[in-house]
Amino acid sequence: MATIFLTVTDLELMASQAVKFILLALLLFGVGLNLFNAWKEKRGRRKAVRGVIAVVLFALAIIVIERIQVEGSLLGSSEYAIGTTIGHCQVFAKGKGIEFEYEVGGKKYKNCNTFHPIAINNIIVPNGKYYVRYSENYPEKGRIDFNKKVE
Repeated sequence: MATIFLTVTDLELMASQAVKFILLALLLFGVGLNLFNAWKEKRGRRKAVRGVIAVVLFALAIIVIERIQVEGSLLGSSEYAIGTTIGHCQVFAKGKGIEFEYEVGGKKYKNCNTFHPIAINNIIVPNGKYYVRYSENYPEKGRIDFNKKVE
């Protein structure tokens, strides 16, 4: 029996993708429901409000679709670069993170990722060398993998 070992990055990306698909389904359901209710509405103002809600939900769905594409591309990628930790940063809705930089095709990128479930004391900051997973389609969206230290 073969065992597939997934990195923290893989697990994080798969969980994130699952959450985004659920969110996308809810957003598209909201779009459909509001469009249906707007079509049934007799009064102009309520019809317009429902239409505006549908448009806003659709715009949010497009943003979620873009994130699904980026993270799906990253999940399917096996491209790695060497990243160097710079310092600490804040990751939106996730808290404290580690800022790092890496180079792909002669171009430098900076990013900020969380370090959980790795203890922050086990991460070398600054000047720690770790592998960064990136996608050729979105090289600027690389994720550092603190389990893959460059020796």
